Amino acid sequence: MTDRLFIIINPSAKSGKALQVWGAVQKYLDAEGFAYEFALSKDENDVENLARNAAAQGRVLVAGVGGDGTLQRIAAGIAGTEAVLGIIPAGTGNDFARTLQIPLVPEAACAVLLHGRTVRLDLGTCNGKYFLNVLGTGLDAEVAAEANRRYKRFSGTLGYLLALVRQLFVYKPCPVQIKLDEGQVSADVWLVAVANGCYYGGGMKVAPDANPQDGLADVIVVTRISRLKFLRLFPRVYSGRHVTHPAVKVFRSSVVEITAGKNLAVQTDGEITGSTPFTVKMEHHAIALRVAAE
Repeated sequence: MTDRLFIIINPSAKSGKALQVWGAVQKYLDAEGFAYEFALSKDENDVENLARNAAAQGRVLVAGVGGDGTLQRIAAGIAGTEAVLGIIPAGTGNDFARTLQIPLVPEAACAVLLHGRTVRLDLGTCNGKYFLNVLGTGLDAEVAAEANRRYKRFSGTLGYLLALVRQLFVYKPCPVQIKLDEGQVSADVWLVAVANGCYYGGGMKVAPDANPQDGLADVIVVTRISRLKFLRLFPRVYSGRHVTHPAVKVFRSSVVEITAGKNLAVQTDGEITGSTPFTVKMEHHAIALRVAAE
């Protein structure tokens, strides 16, 4: 592979453990004799700026060492260019890497980066801002905020579960209106997930049939049920079997508009980025990405 490689490292990802991953990446690339340039991001906005500048300077492959939030910002920076996104998972959840079957072991992820194939994937926009994996509102956004605030030091699944336990006893289902390509849905909901990828929350298969190449978002709506029933339903999300429950509705749409009876927080790729109302639009094959060779 002769692509010009630029690597952006988020040193704060996974409470600083991304730097350990970066050390393993450097050793692998140096052993392979592969030339690369890199930069440590200063903050969240810096990631997108670094990616945009790298693409403008002709770097063909722009890789991120970080989590889903880091990848989201790199994607926003290179969307609409010829640059290809590469993934070295080093975050708390690494959920988009799971969807694409990118290895979580740094050396194996590097092998994909150097020797994999390039495919085109969809991007979502929420009120004009890009997201790569899953957007959510309702309980899951409150849990994401809680996990980022209190439990960032834990692994993706454990941190999410601890935050869920706290939020489950204070959050109340809220009425929402959802406009889709083929109609409108109104319901009291625990949460709505708008998914490009399959996983979120550190391994939860929230949208088991999501396809990030079909131009459509999978919209997962968990309608009002008792807290006890919700707790019984919850373990099924890890296998994707929750979608067979009568309280869970699944739709597909290229445009999704959501309004709510009150301001609900919105998370995109695990980070709080706004509140209702919002409009999601899927951009078909908007970005190139490196995945494992067939």
